[in-house]
Amino acid sequence: MKVIVNGQERELEGPMPISQFVATLPVPQRHVAVARNGDVVPRYLWDEVLIQEGDVLEVVRMVGGGAF
Repeated sequence: MKVIVNGQERELEGPMPISQFVATLPVPQRHVAVARNGDVVPRYLWDEVLIQEGDVLEVVRMVGGGAF
């Protein structure tokens, strides 16, 4: 199944929960935010919301820092 992740086409085995997809990423889940088809998906829904054929995902990794 094909989806778009951060502007790049990506092939997935089939529909899967966002939590399962995020677990494949090389960053800790607590540092990631996900939007599916333009809507931010709250972390508490990651197990329930399925990624489907043709979905567009934006995955953002939070970066700390600052001048405090």
